[in-house]
Amino acid sequence: MNKNNWNLYKESKSGEKTIKAFSSLCSNEYVESTPDDIAYILRLTDSVGGKVESYVQSQVDNACYYINLVGEDPIFSNEDISRIHFEEFLEAFDPSTYRRLAASMDVMSIALTYLHRFFKPMLMPFEFYKFEKACHLLDIDIPTPPRTNDYKKYLLYYYDICQVLNAFQIEQDLSDEELCACVYDYAINYLGTEDSELSKLPAPTNIWLVGASKDDIKGIDEEGLTNSIWQCSEYTRRGDIIVMYARTPHSCIHSIWRASSGGFFNPFDYYHCRTTVQDGIMVPHIKNSELKQHPYFSQLPIVRKNMQGVNGVELSVQDYTELLKLLEHKGGDISALPKVLDITDYEVPNTPLEKDVEEKILIPFLEKIGYSLDDYTRQLMQKVGRKEKAIPDFVFFPQEQGRHLNIAPFLIEAKLDFKSAQQRQEDFRQALSYAMALQSPLFAICDKERLVIYKSQNADIMNPLFENHWAVIHTNPEVFQQIKKTIGKESILKLQQEK
Repeated sequence: MNKNNWNLYKESKSGEKTIKAFSSLCSNEYVESTPDDIAYILRLTDSVGGKVESYVQSQVDNACYYINLVGEDPIFSNEDISRIHFEEFLEAFDPSTYRRLAASMDVMSIALTYLHRFFKPMLMPFEFYKFEKACHLLDIDIPTPPRTNDYKKYLLYYYDICQVLNAFQIEQDLSDEELCACVYDYAINYLGTEDSELSKLPAPTNIWLVGASKDDIKGIDEEGLTNSIWQCSEYTRRGDIIVMYARTPHSCIHSIWRASSGGFFNPFDYYHCRTTVQDGIMVPHIKNSELKQHPYFSQLPIVRKNMQGVNGVELSVQDYTELLKLLEHKGGDISALPKVLDITDYEVPNTPLEKDVEEKILIPFLEKIGYSLDDYTRQLMQKVGRKEKAIPDFVFFPQEQGRHLNIAPFLIEAKLDFKSAQQRQEDFRQALSYAMALQSPLFAICDKERLVIYKSQNADIMNPLFENHWAVIHTNPEVFQQIKKTIGKESILKLQQEK
């Protein structure tokens, strides 16, 4: 951390005000100014939207509840609190409450902060990614969050974060309130001013269907919200289209939004995956009963399931196009609604089987970017271990390295549909394993909807080299040239020579 910049911040009026606000939170004593201080901090971090006052009151009340509930535990009399101590403390709670406790970590952490200076407040209940970014800007190496249904591990993860923050605090010689101001204000609002995300949203890549409760819809309608934080798929990308479905008693398509951030994982949220949304537009309501009777939508799995499990369901380009037609039929003005692309010049192939994806979509596309049938091998036999043999669908320019052993610069795995997160994870791992076996610098997975390309080195399912719909690839010249430059025949031959 740059000490000169930090000292300039501390001496500024805003820095002094923020540090003072945190002092009551870190004083281990509830004082009269505490609610006002918490409100100031929350406005500073912009982490709860416009409901600051009501949120603060409930936060203070619940924090007092936790203090009274656990304040007598002997753990807080220890000068140092070990991870084992904290785990024993958690075992006093009913395990069935662990998920709720983790989801209320903003409140619980305030209570723990009052009770022992080892603990630090977690003040971004729905925007953990901002906290992660702040730590990154300060070179604080916080541990990777667990991904599990064992919710006790999320509570222990909070301990691990506190341990890292304490080490940073000692290293930088910061008081408790200075540490909090450093993370929640200095890093986010000063170091983070040069944000890579521009105000203009990129073209959408995906369309997502999400659900909203009665209270959620009431808040949107009464407060006129045009931006919010919403549960969604972790695969959400900035610019994506969000179709909001109002659950019972409304049971209708309610509004259409844009994702202003990518999906992010939050270990301290009841719904672990969130995205920020903006530019909400109310649309003519389409009842679930209408969808069930519609010739097209009645065949969608989510409609057939009566919209159960609606959060983060991916819609196809065709699904969204049909939705726009239905909205227009109901008298809605669709000109202001976001669009993925104009697909009037693209005929969606009928692909009921995986082999149809290969024959009707992938092979014609490969021809367009310069490949002939002689340039790739389908179902290449590759020995892995003693018996198991990997069989990638399309392997480009394979070179024999011995019996049943090959290397290749590029491969593609074709699937019918990888809409579900679980299926996409499985397909990604399978393709990556093939790429490792074949020493391929690039690999791709595709289904009937899209093509996704990854670099094999440090491959991250959430950060592909390229991802887009087939319809976009075929109708947008810029996107087509981008993909041709990335995996066209000339580019892959050059990659092979470099190997």
